[in-house]
Amino acid sequence: MGFFRSGKPRASASPIAAPAPKAGAAPNRPPHGPNGGAQDSGGPDSGAQVGSAHAAWADAALARRFAHVDLAHPLLAELARWARARLLRDAEAAARRDPRTDVRRPAAAPAGLPGGRSVTARLEAPSLTALLARRPALTTPPEVIQRLSELVTSDDATPDDVARVIQHDTYLTAAVLRIANSPLHAPLVPVETVQRAVMMLGMRQILSLVTAASLMRLMTPRDVAARRTFWRHAACAATAARALAVACGGADPGRAFVAGMLHDIGHLLLMGNLPDLAAQVARRALDGAMPIQAAERELLGYDHCDIGRRLLDAWRLGDTVAEAAEQHHGPDAREWSDLSLYVHLGDFIAVALGNHMPGDELLRQPAHGALDRVKLTPADFSSLVGHVLADTEAMEQALFGDATA
Repeated sequence: MGFFRSGKPRASASPIAAPAPKAGAAPNRPPHGPNGGAQDSGGPDSGAQVGSAHAAWADAALARRFAHVDLAHPLLAELARWARARLLRDAEAAARRDPRTDVRRPAAAPAGLPGGRSVTARLEAPSLTALLARRPALTTPPEVIQRLSELVTSDDATPDDVARVIQHDTYLTAAVLRIANSPLHAPLVPVETVQRAVMMLGMRQILSLVTAASLMRLMTPRDVAARRTFWRHAACAATAARALAVACGGADPGRAFVAGMLHDIGHLLLMGNLPDLAAQVARRALDGAMPIQAAERELLGYDHCDIGRRLLDAWRLGDTVAEAAEQHHGPDAREWSDLSLYVHLGDFIAVALGNHMPGDELLRQPAHGALDRVKLTPADFSSLVGHVLADTEAMEQALFGDATA
């Protein structure tokens, strides 16, 4: 299931304690580790426990994030446990970086938002057609993704064919070799050629890696933190979509990863070309406690799902990939393709774990019928979420050398 490897998630990613259920929810079961076994609610530091301020902050943040989610559903209860563990870990990490940190204070405005005040002056928004007609760099698809996508789905492609495509791009060549030689793989002999890296990692893994690396290079927002925020959300959603495809079947895992990486490409176009409007949209969503797409439709007349569909149609990566971008915030999943379902749930998992776009931090209940189509036990789902956390962090560390920036 792992993006780079199989095996257990990192110990630091294990859920620590169950959140308090909402009114009417079923009683909490003992928290489970990645393999479904009972786990001490205090984790490895159960003797000392985390500070009461950290726990109170995590519980308050969790309650806000899951306020519109029914935790009586066993899969959502498992996801909330992992989310709380991540919040506690973040609080502890912040305290280690700066002992003066007060987690009881409200978090700063998300990256890309102006200060922390409401934006009152509404900016003029171009039409969707006018936005796409500006023809920024994003409206031209990364050729390497197109070519690799065609190759890995071909019956005749070889690792040498894939390597030849990558070798024309110095940036991607360096990224692939860096991954192949990272401690995640620890090769006995250094990997010095792209051909050998492709043989070791596999062609479909290479497509996922190249998509992740290419997307980071496409980003042009003014704020570096906003760029990393977008990448983390996309990578976590993609890793989750891929894991669901592996666990549940019905969609190609590599294609699920690509669709997950690109599902919020509409956000990227807004951030790169209309940064002030993107910030205004995020603030409107926060101030109004509304879904980000509702704020976009109110202020722009269209949303990032509409942008993504139009953009990916133009990229010609396949109708199912464009359809997943269009549907990932939809209300009813019963007629969706498996790929759209996994991207929708991947986006949901990413937001639940704290990897979200500015203004899009409050979860809504998954689309109608979505969870009914996921035939996983709570223990299996918990294991999947653990792998998603560990693999997303491993990918960030391998690509950028710093998973905390």
